[in-house]
Amino acid sequence: MVDLSPAIVAPAFTDPVLVEGWLHPTARLVPTGTSDPIIRAGAPWIVEPGSPEWGSLRVELRAEGGGTRGAVTRVIIAESGLATEADRLDALALWNTRLDQLEDLLRGHPVSWSSWEADHGDAYARYRAAAAVGSTGA
Repeated sequence: MVDLSPAIVAPAFTDPVLVEGWLHPTARLVPTGTSDPIIRAGAPWIVEPGSPEWGSLRVELRAEGGGTRGAVTRVIIAESGLATEADRLDALALWNTRLDQLEDLLRGHPVSWSSWEADHGDAYARYRAAAAVGSTGA
């Protein structure tokens, strides 16, 4: 959940400069489904990657009430086609880290890719450890 309105979140999935600021400099997302980047209640906006190395990925953005400003954006990520459980856990940890980076970007702090490991490596490791615990049911 991103504590910002969909009108602020949606462009971060289509504008190449914004995508580079949170997802990765080589990432390309291609919008499908709803053509209007303003997300309306009950009508998800869907993006899918335009790059084959991501496998099968679907991202939905849904508007919901609440948050500090009266509207939040639920980001739903469905990824499939990963070969191993380790790949799935790595992807889960990376997406959680990337969503933190998305919220940081939208608050004016894009990722410095040259210092990603120092800035975000610990968060990734925590998400990875949590994903491993969750997968074992411990």
